[in-house]
Amino acid sequence: MKMFAALSAVLLAPLFGAPAFATDEPAGSAVVARYNFDGGANAGKINDLSGRGGQLTIRGANNGQVAITSQGTGRFASFPGICAANTATCAKALLEAPDDADLDPGTRNFRWAATVRLTTGQLSGNANVMQKGVATSESQWKMQIGKTGRAQCVMVARGSRQSFVARSAHPVADGNWHRVVCERVGTTLGVSVDGEAGPKTTIPSTLSVENSMPLRIGGPNLAGEGDMYHGQIDDVYAQLG
Repeated sequence: MKMFAALSAVLLAPLFGAPAFATDEPAGSAVVARYNFDGGANAGKINDLSGRGGQLTIRGANNGQVAITSQGTGRFASFPGICAANTATCAKALLEAPDDADLDPGTRNFRWAATVRLTTGQLSGNANVMQKGVATSESQWKMQIGKTGRAQCVMVARGSRQSFVARSAHPVADGNWHRVVCERVGTTLGVSVDGEAGPKTTIPSTLSVENSMPLRIGGPNLAGEGDMYHGQIDDVYAQLG
């Protein structure tokens, strides 16, 4: 009976908007940021549940908003849709937390994860789920959904700006909820989707990520038109070690 109930929850969750793979968040001091959106937004702020990260602030341009959507028993963040005009007047929005040393892993092991839902029609190029830093400055860690719909985990090395990417074996842009986990362990950068490990990429042991940028969820910034995320996101966390 318990097995049937668990299986039913996984199968029915996408129908009611509740992520099917949202219960794997770790606990303890190693978790340096965690957001599940169930508490909603208070004055445009979303609380961090780890006790170590900063509040997320909803930021928008051209009347863009991040909606905290209720469906079933849970809540999640919904981002503005694709703008047909694709111009500087399109509505854009993202979530942003202040720069925090806990989110700069350096050369340490590091994991970052999110539950995502989007379709191929919501892709206008790469869709940035979460990131700290940009590829052209300092260093970066990032999760994105690529142009082909596959989940990608990215690390850009401080100093050399050399970029490394681990890509999921299968697309995730199919309208269902998927749990995406990125993890750097020593000289390996890996990605898993719904608990299934994907291809791994070898990285230098000296690869360090440390920058003065904020944590951003849903896009790189509000200045340009590229890499904005247009679907839904839930259960975000980052963990050191």
